[in-house]
Amino acid sequence: MPLYTNSYTRKAIILQWVTKTFFHQIYGDNLLFANGQEAIDLRKSLHILFTKQSTMMREVLINKYADETVNSMISGSAVAVYQHFKMTMMQLCLALFLDVESEHSSLLVEQLIHLTTVHWHGIISVPLCFRVPFLAASSYSKALKAKEELLQIIAEELSTSNGSFHTQLLQQLGYRETVQHLLLFISALVPKALASILTSFVCSSHLWGHLPLMKNGELDSASLECILLEVLRMWPPFIGGRRIATEACELGGFHIPKNYSVIYLAEAAHRDPDAFANPDQFDPSRWRSYDAQEKEKLFCFGGGARNCIGQHLVLGIIKVSKRFRSYQN
Repeated sequence: MPLYTNSYTRKAIILQWVTKTFFHQIYGDNLLFANGQEAIDLRKSLHILFTKQSTMMREVLINKYADETVNSMISGSAVAVYQHFKMTMMQLCLALFLDVESEHSSLLVEQLIHLTTVHWHGIISVPLCFRVPFLAASSYSKALKAKEELLQIIAEELSTSNGSFHTQLLQQLGYRETVQHLLLFISALVPKALASILTSFVCSSHLWGHLPLMKNGELDSASLECILLEVLRMWPPFIGGRRIATEACELGGFHIPKNYSVIYLAEAAHRDPDAFANPDQFDPSRWRSYDAQEKEKLFCFGGGARNCIGQHLVLGIIKVSKRFRSYQN
């Protein structure tokens, strides 16, 4: 039996339109807002740049930032772990995607971090755009201005870049879509997610710190993967996501009309006793003999045809967290 009236349907469609329009103004045209064949074509083009092999090619740069982070964290002074990781991940993303590093362009890095922060605050603000000269402006208005400044800087960096990542991106997408996707890649979205995962890893060390280490003082790869999977299960970096019903369907006993948005909550799914035994218990050993179907129960990077294309890169980055084991001591 349908749960919704025509009135609710109209409200849902309006809400869906407002939400998409709001986020689209902040981020512009990119894979997040593509549907149908356009989305399929974009994913094929971008997939080449985010394979396991391409992630391995960036290991030197990733390891460099990991080592710098560990050295600063074991200096003896107190560290605000999440803020520390977020700043490091912002710098890493600028180096990976824009080829800009502090040691060569410290002022530009500071400017980009400031702009990406202002840009992000527009996502979590009320979507009201107003500006009173010399007095005040809404967070949303500031975010849109920051977006334009970021796009200008991206265009300037592209004009002088000869890096392989930019060359491949331009070949796959063309100039306009390359600029729009670089805005997404360097935004605060990815650094905040990475910082959340790494913070959960370090702050849960009392739950896994008893595990034996290798001679170099690091966790072995198998133990590290089990711990990280359990960290992702217990404390996912994103609330969840949404999918749009392309056809009317039944889901969990509810009637979902065509074009309705369905929201899933990652933490609720990850602690579902029908999916995981003792779901509220931190137990890395549950992943010792998991198969692909078990891993698909984790929704940290979405799932299905619209999963995160950069998940190999994200996992490659967080796996260097084995270095942060030394920080526990």
